[in-house]
Amino acid sequence: MNRILKIFGLLIILTAVSSCAVKMPLSSNYYSNQKKVGVIYLIDSIGVYREGAQGLLDMALTAGKRFKEPLSIVDKKINPNNDIKDLYIQIFKTKGKPLKDIDFEYDIEKLTKFEKPSSSKKKFHKYDLRFLKDKGIDELLIVDVQYGLLVSYYGMIETGKTGNCRIDSEIIDLSDNSIVFKDFSNSVEKINGKWKTPPRYENLKNSISGAIVKTINLERSKLNK
Repeated sequence: MNRILKIFGLLIILTAVSSCAVKMPLSSNYYSNQKKVGVIYLIDSIGVYREGAQGLLDMALTAGKRFKEPLSIVDKKINPNNDIKDLYIQIFKTKGKPLKDIDFEYDIEKLTKFEKPSSSKKKFHKYDLRFLKDKGIDELLIVDVQYGLLVSYYGMIETGKTGNCRIDSEIIDLSDNSIVFKDFSNSVEKINGKWKTPPRYENLKNSISGAIVKTINLERSKLNK
């Protein structure tokens, strides 16, 4: 997962380690089984994301003042919760595997780390989620979403801003806690014109909305086997 810091209620990415993360494509015959799938959505509130090795001090001092109100205004028009949920509902329904929303708070502080069987070559979820079978499901889909404004830095110099959206998704077989599918989809969209255009901030809204649409389409291509 990314190392993160909360400042002024906005999310700032410090270091990205996605290149090192486990990735597992969906098998071509996945939808042929009759296993029941539950889903939980971890959709973050709109935020500011940062890339580049420097610039942290500037972001820490200015993030709330510069971006908090504009993003709050934009989010009322583009909140992606329903579109993202519909993406998975429609894919699984079309494939004959309807999803079941699970009432479960995914809190790592309350979960037990999974001890991988020494003889197994499978990849496993970090935390033991097998107890969720009691909710009448065989597999669990976890959808983790982050979206907002990506600010790029070179040293202390701000080099650009783009709309950004990232979806991390993972399917876990609850019989043994093994990973059936795991990947992420990420998109950025440039801002056409100035970002600071009150009162509606249309340019900012369009860039973030465009990034969300691109990411949803990428995610659809990975799951629509």
